[in-house]
Amino acid sequence: MITIGIIEDNHFQLNNYREFLEDFQECKVVFACRSMEEFKALPYKDPDVKAILLDISLPGESGIQGIEELKKTFPDAKIIVLSGHDGQQYVIESIMNGASGYIIKTSRLMEIYHSILDAVNQGGTLSPKAAHMLINHISKDPLESIKDKLTKREYELLALLKEGHTYKEMAEKLYVTVFTINQHLKKIYQKLNVASKSELISKIWSNNLF
Repeated sequence: MITIGIIEDNHFQLNNYREFLEDFQECKVVFACRSMEEFKALPYKDPDVKAILLDISLPGESGIQGIEELKKTFPDAKIIVLSGHDGQQYVIESIMNGASGYIIKTSRLMEIYHSILDAVNQGGTLSPKAAHMLINHISKDPLESIKDKLTKREYELLALLKEGHTYKEMAEKLYVTVFTINQHLKKIYQKLNVASKSELISKIWSNNLF
């Protein structure tokens, strides 16, 4: 049995998804809410929910903001963002916040059903357009956009940092002292408006340097 939750603010679409999915013998919709606030107010939350269809344009707390709460409540559930937005920023932000899939609302109901099966059985699901955006994001070198903002040595150091090298290893590879590495990093922090090494690495891997 695939237990499913739905959070969708459009009353017609919410009922449409619920009625369609419950026509399948293996599917059971255990909650259907129109906002994150309504979901939080539920007196009982089935801990065995397998999949959640989540709109991101919700009144009050957005769907993207709600992913963390849903992951805490249902750590094993696959959260599938079902959105009218097809912009790359929505796809990337949803996946980075913990969603297991992203499909566009214009998808046919049968495609949504198969997306749920894919997420539950295979671990994830993406509409073709969302998949294309995610691939472009992953394949893009996050350092390329800032290459002209750094000196050659600063860029070399940042590339080594991205690969996971320690300060000592970077110093050896660049034939400088650890003190010099620290001085270069301080200048990089200022140029990229970050306060620490961990924040810098986080921005590198999220393609969010600017």
